[in-house]
Amino acid sequence: MPGSSGHIFYRLKYCYFLHVKKSYFAFVVVFAVLLLLPFTVQTVADLRGEKRFVSLDIFKDVVYTPFVRESKMTAGAMRLDSAWRAARESIAGGTETADALEPVIGALSDLEAVALTVNAYAQLDTAEACYRLLKQADTLLASLEDEPENFKAADSTLKAVVAEFGHFSLVRAFLAVKHYGVWTSRYLRAFEKKVEDENALVLAVRPRYQLAVWNIFNDPGEKVVLGAGGGRWLFYRQDVEFLVQPSPLDIRSAKLDNPVKAIEKFRDQLKAKGVELLVVITPGKPSIYPERLTGSAQFLNGTTAAGHGKAILDSLARLGLNTVDLYTPLLAAKADDAKLGPLYLNDDTHWTPRGAELAAGVIAGKVREMADAGVVDIGEESMTYVASDSVADRMGDIGEMSGLNKFNVFKVQRVTGHVVSQQEVTERAQTPDSSETPVDSLADSVAVQETVAYDTVRTPFKDDFRKAKILILGDSFSRIYQTDSPVNAGWIAHFAKDMGRPVASIVSDGGASTLVREKLARKAGVLKGKKLLIWEFVERDLRFGAEGWKEVSF
Repeated sequence: MPGSSGHIFYRLKYCYFLHVKKSYFAFVVVFAVLLLLPFTVQTVADLRGEKRFVSLDIFKDVVYTPFVRESKMTAGAMRLDSAWRAARESIAGGTETADALEPVIGALSDLEAVALTVNAYAQLDTAEACYRLLKQADTLLASLEDEPENFKAADSTLKAVVAEFGHFSLVRAFLAVKHYGVWTSRYLRAFEKKVEDENALVLAVRPRYQLAVWNIFNDPGEKVVLGAGGGRWLFYRQDVEFLVQPSPLDIRSAKLDNPVKAIEKFRDQLKAKGVELLVVITPGKPSIYPERLTGSAQFLNGTTAAGHGKAILDSLARLGLNTVDLYTPLLAAKADDAKLGPLYLNDDTHWTPRGAELAAGVIAGKVREMADAGVVDIGEESMTYVASDSVADRMGDIGEMSGLNKFNVFKVQRVTGHVVSQQEVTERAQTPDSSETPVDSLADSVAVQETVAYDTVRTPFKDDFRKAKILILGDSFSRIYQTDSPVNAGWIAHFAKDMGRPVASIVSDGGASTLVREKLARKAGVLKGKKLLIWEFVERDLRFGAEGWKEVSF
């Protein structure tokens, strides 16, 4: 019957759509649970733990943080004003400038910490006038001890700082929300990274996932490249990407800061202060050991294809800058690896003590060459240094980046460094006890009086900002073995030993392109008495340097 068949068809259609809707509904529910699971787990973890409730950061940074920041900046500016007034009176009364300025520097540092941190995820843009004003005040204060003629400029700048931050501004609070709030990409990127790095579910699952990927695919992680050569070497991905991507000077890299222009500008700034610049570009591990990366035997003879770092170094030399070539001697030294050990660490971005000491010798040779040519006056040798063996265990930084070290996948590498100490030998007259040493004649008496003993005292190597004519700016290649284990065994200490002269250094891990120059600008007084500045940075910073290659004012 037509009516019956139509009714049955309708029922079947209804049941089908009901089944589809139920399936769709089930899919939506499962998807929603999966989507909310990380947030839910993190919320529970926040409520049960001692950390702040990250999930509420967005709300706080809109309705609470900007106004608290304004109050803190106002209070900080008032403290700065009071400290500066007291310092001026103390200096006028004869107090040492450094002692009088200590509270002022502390108050300015506290104000900077508040003003530069706009909210939980955004820092004040370096292009902001407020940022430049604070940094100018910082620089002038640091210079007053050695350059008292800057007193008037420091006074007017600090007064401008107090005038800018010494009052509560609703307009500034709203602008902070507008330009640095949750609707900006800088905030959302930082928030997303924070959630990803701290999420309890991610922290619980990710290590096991990474271990599984390593065991199945031999993949050490997104920041790490596993070498193809023997011995299972690890390479930092940025070191490799620097070699395979276009040169920072290539037209395809037009969006990047130009490192050559920044280096030339820095050279000119130093020359205006009577200081010569020596540029040292440190080769990355894959530039010296490409065969360990690719497994290709064509690189085993101590040569490598000309990379961007060496090309830029050569271009700097053609422009008349003083440079040190570490590529050629490091590549040549590989011939002795079987006997002396490699020049770079297996699971680390950095060189071994052998590589660091070789670099120190090459740099010292260049400095002597400049001194002999009359380019720079570094004074006479005035220090005696000695070195002694010291063993240290290194857990590679690339291995740490992989996240696999907690499963003991990569091993600690033991190295032997040579710790540098200053040695002083002094003479003293030695007169034996007359009861123990009989004197039979006048001649014997004179001989006893002329006996001389030598006292040898060794003290740990240290920077000497007052006496040194050589200042070193560097990155983690300048830090390794120098301020971490075995301490005073890095290339800086060995350079001082090779030169027989005191040196001083300012080091910033991963920040030798711009951050270390900013440190120097804030402490421009350390250039007093300096004749040579050695600027060391790893080649990958030509493209990937923190904060790029900005122009820094002194």
